Amino acid sequence: MDNVQGYKCLCCGSPLVWYPEGQIWKCTNCDNTYNLQTLQAAQQSEQDAQTQTDYINWNDYNVSEMITEMVSYTFPSCGGEIVVDGTVAASRCPYCDNVAIMQPQVTGMIKPDYIIPFRLTKEDAKAALLKFYEGKKLLPDRFSEANHMDEITGIYVPFWLFDCQTSADMTFDATTVTKWRDSMYDYTKIDHYLLQRSGTLRFEKVPVDGSVRMDDAFMDAIEPFDYSGMVPFNQAYLSGYVANKPDVDVKNSLPRANERVVNSTVSAFQKTVSGYTSITPKSRSVQAHEGVIKYAMFPVWLLTTRYNNQVYTFAMNGQTGKLVGTLPVDEGKYKKYMFIRAGIIVAVLLLITMLLGGWIL
Repeated sequence: MDNVQGYKCLCCGSPLVWYPEGQIWKCTNCDNTYNLQTLQAAQQSEQDAQTQTDYINWNDYNVSEMITEMVSYTFPSCGGEIVVDGTVAASRCPYCDNVAIMQPQVTGMIKPDYIIPFRLTKEDAKAALLKFYEGKKLLPDRFSEANHMDEITGIYVPFWLFDCQTSADMTFDATTVTKWRDSMYDYTKIDHYLLQRSGTLRFEKVPVDGSVRMDDAFMDAIEPFDYSGMVPFNQAYLSGYVANKPDVDVKNSLPRANERVVNSTVSAFQKTVSGYTSITPKSRSVQAHEGVIKYAMFPVWLLTTRYNNQVYTFAMNGQTGKLVGTLPVDEGKYKKYMFIRAGIIVAVLLLITMLLGGWIL
């Protein structure tokens, strides 16, 4: 019996040995057996997986229509751009909290394909923010009092929406562990498996925000938006609100779109694998085609406020009410909390010591 050079067990990676009597290869570790066709196919698949890369082919976004009725303003303090009605003379920047007299910088912008109108009012946003403060025991008492509740701003944030279809091939190393015992010994049996998955997925309207001023983590956190409420764009919906001009173009949005599509594809394939003790991704190839890109505006209530010379931001989905934000911590309350916590831990340890009979005078 000779070891076959170049072939290893597809499950555990141990060397394979040729067994003439069965005309098969057998693993020296886990006893799995293979024929030549299986080994050659696996080797080719491994080579393909090593040479393939995740690839997504997006069609170019066709900028065919412009809006000239709206005006874009730039705040000199931070460079933030918003789009408002041309009659607005002054405003507080929703990003840096500074007030500026607004001078028109640019007219005209790409016409969005869709818009999700605001469903929640400023009063809803105020109530949600106050509720967000509840239970925050380390929040400074003066913070909520000093907060500019009346300066919550309704903003239409630009989003690029990506449609595509992905084709993927993935392999996983998996194990099952079985344990038992008899009167003398404990036994552990580990079975190794090579799992293969192939299929296609369709993605529609994968969102990537197109504003450099909006924190990507915040925008991801207030998702999802309910697309059943999305309608063809009409400028009338902007009345009473400001709108971000997209300053992250399609090309620069592609890496985030690709990452979201690939990660979602891998996650969906991993969910098809169950019933094993451990599962480890081994190789993957994800390719996407039929890519289409659209442009939409989504509603966000935004409050940026200063406290002790630091800026704190809150963002709320203007359609669903999901809210995220950062809060300051009162140092005095924090120190008191840590002192009380340490005292509780010491008391518990002393109580345990007493109950165990180890009390030492």
